[in-house]
Amino acid sequence: MKIVPDIPIIYPDKFPADLVNDVNKWAFSPTEMKESKGKLLTLDIDFGNFCTLNCPHCFRRDNKVDFGSSKQMNFTDILKIVKEGKKLGLQSVKFLGAGEPFEDLRFLEFLQELKKLDIIPVIFSKGHVIGDDNLAARYNHHYGVKNSEELVTKLSAVNTSILLGFNSFDSAIQDKMVGGVKGYTAKRNRALELLVKARFNQHNPTHLCLAANPITHGNYNELLEIYKWGRLRGMYVIVCPTMVSGRCAKERDWRNITPSPAKLIDLYTKIYRFNIKKRLQSKEQIIREGIASYAGGHPCNQIACGMYITLTGKVLRCPGDDVTVFGNIWEESLADIWHKSENFKRAGQFNCGCPPKCGKSIPSNLFAEVMKNVGKM
Repeated sequence: MKIVPDIPIIYPDKFPADLVNDVNKWAFSPTEMKESKGKLLTLDIDFGNFCTLNCPHCFRRDNKVDFGSSKQMNFTDILKIVKEGKKLGLQSVKFLGAGEPFEDLRFLEFLQELKKLDIIPVIFSKGHVIGDDNLAARYNHHYGVKNSEELVTKLSAVNTSILLGFNSFDSAIQDKMVGGVKGYTAKRNRALELLVKARFNQHNPTHLCLAANPITHGNYNELLEIYKWGRLRGMYVIVCPTMVSGRCAKERDWRNITPSPAKLIDLYTKIYRFNIKKRLQSKEQIIREGIASYAGGHPCNQIACGMYITLTGKVLRCPGDDVTVFGNIWEESLADIWHKSENFKRAGQFNCGCPPKCGKSIPSNLFAEVMKNVGKM
């Protein structure tokens, strides 16, 4: 059943000329990349490994993640890494896993530590904890949190950006995309409504994002609608094919869920057409910046100013790449790993495309074909 959250439109006509096309502190502007060239501006870091969901497209290989006998970072280890990163220029930390961050009893405490360090947390969450009073209290009662609204208030206080999983308006499709968890969509919708009530979408850049990715056969026909719906309501929206890692690392797996190149090109083109029509971007800006791996979004540049640290201390290129290893924090300092990394060599690059996906879930001709279509607009 299709259920659309009750959220008012903020931008009924054209977007403001100064609106930042990004969620706060995910990616960085051309000026920031130039002026901070060589600095480690962002890190993806695993925090905990537990998740009660079972998403078939998860970027990790196992629901709870099989770490074997490998040593895992604890709260103190992760905080130490962040403090080392701060000396290298760190401005934000992104949490994409390995589990659902809000199912960790010390996660809110860690966010409070980031606040003290003036580092912005950017959190990917499926929202089921945020949108369920009982779960919000279960994982956060020791911070005085008794319900969802109080949890959202705590998140606002630490200047959090939330990337809320939002694959479909249809509860049957959406519940299936988190592993067939019945009733999930209602919790996700409530989480979104509470975040909007707390004005997460009233900032510039916004502190609220709808993570509509990955593009699959199941949700393809909804994604243009979700993109438009979210953008008009002050939310950043990310739309892109699946990561080629974790459960979709094998070619047969990412191919099975990904629509044809022609469909992907058409969807990207329609999203850019909407951006131009609404003056979210100009044609000239798109040509200058290049097509982004996230359709209509800010070009990804995290592999020119960041890295990904897994719970076992392994340092990878990014969450979309579980093969390219830069080092291990148990064996080398973060500074040494960063300065010898492939990502450091890209320092200053504004639009990095998406090396792990290009030629795979992102067709090799997608950027060129979409740009060709933009040129005709």
